[in-house]
Amino acid sequence: MYHCIFRRAICLRVYEKTLLAAAVLVMSGCSYSFGNDSETDALPKRVVYTEAEVDRPASAIETIMAELYVIDQANLVVPQSMPIEKTENEEKAALQYLIEGEFAKGFRAPLPEGTVVDDVAIEGNTAVVKLSGSFKNYAPEDEANIAAAITWTVTGFGKADRVHIETDGKRLQTMPVGGMPIPEAGMKREDGINMDADYVNSGVTKPLTVYFTAQNENGPYYVPVTRRISADTSDLISAAVLELSKGPEAGKGLTSEFMAGTKLVKEPSVKNGRAVLHFNEAILENNGEPLISSRVLKPLAFTLTESAGIESFAIQVEGKPNIQLETGEQVPSSITAPLFVNEEMAVSAE
Repeated sequence: MYHCIFRRAICLRVYEKTLLAAAVLVMSGCSYSFGNDSETDALPKRVVYTEAEVDRPASAIETIMAELYVIDQANLVVPQSMPIEKTENEEKAALQYLIEGEFAKGFRAPLPEGTVVDDVAIEGNTAVVKLSGSFKNYAPEDEANIAAAITWTVTGFGKADRVHIETDGKRLQTMPVGGMPIPEAGMKREDGINMDADYVNSGVTKPLTVYFTAQNENGPYYVPVTRRISADTSDLISAAVLELSKGPEAGKGLTSEFMAGTKLVKEPSVKNGRAVLHFNEAILENNGEPLISSRVLKPLAFTLTESAGIESFAIQVEGKPNIQLETGEQVPSSITAPLFVNEEMAVSAE
């Protein structure tokens, strides 16, 4: 069973599962598949949790899947889908997990140990996060990451698009350790995440978040990075493709699957949330062969969903009428981003 919530214009399914309190969660093997038009919405498979098929005892815990933002070994904020307890205050349950949750190997909780989440109150379109305990016991260099992890986790539930923090009954105007300003209207996703040092907020600019690839011993995963572009930019799709082709800032352990020189050869057309993108041959694999990798399409899908409000898109390449995936299948006419960004991450046994 699922119900829908909205993050921006995208309908997110939050799957409800009943798990035994003592059961071990096992992540099934999930693959990313673009499907075809005959399949329902061409959606890829979701994370599936298995459990012993026994009658549900009184101690059973009902959970939902949620996207939580944690810290990787390069000190980057990374989305990770996790089961959390289904409660009336799901945002509070999610933040509690950011203190004491068990994450995939190589990732850690962003909030200081001993932090207490007293409440998350939804006031209009704003979530007021009330914290106490050891919340202020963090290093100044972690401050921006903590603010981003709270903001992106809480707004992912779709009930609020801005976040305020209160400690000791007082609303913060700055973060408590390094003094990072908190906007009067509250923190929002558009404030950025994993900001590139080379893309400082100089002049009249606006944010654009793109997705690059990182790698650890368990495999690749995707990392959102916010850059600043001219405030006059109206074509966010072309701007996103340009930033993806530029690649990530050096020294962060990130890569881009886009080859340098990849660009759109004509202005994208958008109708009812669906975009048609016309690329040059640089997007193809094997020096111009009519093959395109899902490793290219997946971060593109996340980027367009996050930054341009695109629900699905089609790919066309000049001079190449029949484009295939690396599997040999035709690229579908509508490509949709997976529900969760890093849904394949397994919980570490350590």
